[in-house]
Amino acid sequence: MILYVVPALTALTFLALAATIYRVYYGSRRFTERLHRMINTDEAVLVAHEADFGDPLMESSVPFVLKPLVLLGYLMPTQIASETLKWELAQAGFRHLESRKIFAGARVLSTVGLGLGAALPAWGMRLEPHELFVLVGTAIAVGYTAPMMFVRTRQARRQMDITLNLPDALDLLVICVEAGQGLNAALMKVGKETHFSSPALSEDLMMVNNEMRAGVARTQALRNFSLRTGVDDVRSLVAVMIQSDRFGTSVAQALRIHADSLRTKRRQRAEEKARKAPVKLVFPLVFCIFPELLVVLLAPGMLELFRALSEN
Repeated sequence: MILYVVPALTALTFLALAATIYRVYYGSRRFTERLHRMINTDEAVLVAHEADFGDPLMESSVPFVLKPLVLLGYLMPTQIASETLKWELAQAGFRHLESRKIFAGARVLSTVGLGLGAALPAWGMRLEPHELFVLVGTAIAVGYTAPMMFVRTRQARRQMDITLNLPDALDLLVICVEAGQGLNAALMKVGKETHFSSPALSEDLMMVNNEMRAGVARTQALRNFSLRTGVDDVRSLVAVMIQSDRFGTSVAQALRIHADSLRTKRRQRAEEKARKAPVKLVFPLVFCIFPELLVVLLAPGMLELFRALSEN
């Protein structure tokens, strides 16, 4: 049995090694590109312009390719009218007015497509009715949940990016406020300066400033900021800023104290991940490394034993 298990584990080990090498290479390449953009001013301006207007789901009009999805979205009116879905899509970075219709259309298309894609081959294979029902039902369930899984994945990645970069942005905000800038001007400055380190946080901060310039009250704009991100640290930051604005206390002092607490949380979060690392290493050690070690150590002795028994 071990003769069949060891090659499989070895193949999995090589696949994991290849994935790790690809991840390291891809991450270093992205870091190099970011440095190149920061050095080249013209390219940095072009990248910023593309970040603001290049996303088809952030434009004022729906692209022609996505218009069929908008039409399909009318088949799910509850999804179109859902406020919860609106903020979930906003937390994932989709702020277009028609984003709910596009999402509903993608859900209809994936559900019907996977259902038909599973039903037609299964019908040709002449399966039993219960087998056909299980196969098609599983395909429909996967097709229905796949768009939301994609949104949740992008939402989690965006929230983690904001959480990791918020303490540094808050330190810069404290410096701007203590230097004499107003809160609106400080938010605009921080939004511009954090564009390369965290495009998601920069976009949300610029949107807060645009809302206040458009006439939205500062309290409501900050609440919308917390709803768009869905990050607990941002929610607590907004509460501190609203409370300071309401009671007339020093905004700079409140932000400085909150920045210290956020840095403490970030350090504790890193320590927690470091303590979890040995537990996570148990499974690769048991299933990917120990079997190979056993083969290397015991194979020569087993071969000699088999040779000695065969001679007798």
